[in-house]
Amino acid sequence: MSFSGFTKARFMLCEGDDDKGVLEAIISARGLPEFQICHSAECNAEATGGKTGFVKAIKGMEALSGFRSLRALLIVTDNDTLQTSFAEAQRAFTDNGHTAPANPTSVGDMLQKPVSILMIPDHGTVGDLETLCLPAIHAKWPDAQGCVTAFLQCSGANAWTKRASLSKARARSAAVGFYEPDPYKGIGHLFRNGTLSALDHCFDGVANFLQNFDAMCGI
Repeated sequence: MSFSGFTKARFMLCEGDDDKGVLEAIISARGLPEFQICHSAECNAEATGGKTGFVKAIKGMEALSGFRSLRALLIVTDNDTLQTSFAEAQRAFTDNGHTAPANPTSVGDMLQKPVSILMIPDHGTVGDLETLCLPAIHAKWPDAQGCVTAFLQCSGANAWTKRASLSKARARSAAVGFYEPDPYKGIGHLFRNGTLSALDHCFDGVANFLQNFDAMCGI
């Protein structure tokens, strides 16, 4: 557990390190309001990541240093399944005795701190981080779409029923096939180092949400 306290007025909790890397890049490239960003595995003693780590990450946060100076908290999560994914994120608050946002455009409460939930790609679209990032990946490597499609057809992965696994296969296959300096790196790293652009229009919705976060939360 590397998270020990709050250092900024806005705190963002996301699913994994790739999410963290992409979100950091969007904020930096677009000059958006600063957030302290952690993924769920960084915020609980059991290092439980992903959606399952949200409940454990929120538990006891009020006892950590800097909580009094925290002004608002945001959870960013994949919209794998409409309604269900948002309900899973709500549990991070409700299971800890706090008031979750009633819907993706409203604000909840955590000990008099406003809390919100941002769905990726957005609250009306089923998908995940990789779904959001694919246009930026294809803009960088135009041949990736055709090459990756052919590879997934060859391997049989195009028939996978788990949407998240297929999305990750598409994004990672592109990185493996086109990023010669280190094909092992995940997409979070490629956005952090500027190989992939956080200025792509596919991120405009996320950027607008973050730009308007303070107004939405009333801080």
